[in-house]
Amino acid sequence: MPFRYRIFGVVREAESGRPLAGLRVRAFDEDLLLDDALGEATTDEAGRFEIDFTELRFRDAFEQRPDVYLRVLSPGAGRELSVTRVRRNAKGDEDFEVWVPRASLG
Repeated sequence: MPFRYRIFGVVREAESGRPLAGLRVRAFDEDLLLDDALGEATTDEAGRFEIDFTELRFRDAFEQRPDVYLRVLSPGAGRELSVTRVRRNAKGDEDFEVWVPRASLG
């Protein structure tokens, strides 16, 4: 049975701290050549999101645990609003708090 991972958290406006609903959050595993897409979710009314995936999405001969980062995108066309730092060797559960600058929201 493949090991299961869960990435969850909240997206907020940086200046006010208010939760941001309806934004797309995409999770990736950073690799040398091509980053692996781990999954995607949309933030709810409280700005919360959750992405579940298994090791089958990223694992190879050189990598036992993912190096996770998130991209937050606007609804629709998917303009990039924020990118998080990479978390090396992510654990089974990773909790993120993502801050999006008001100027990025347009």
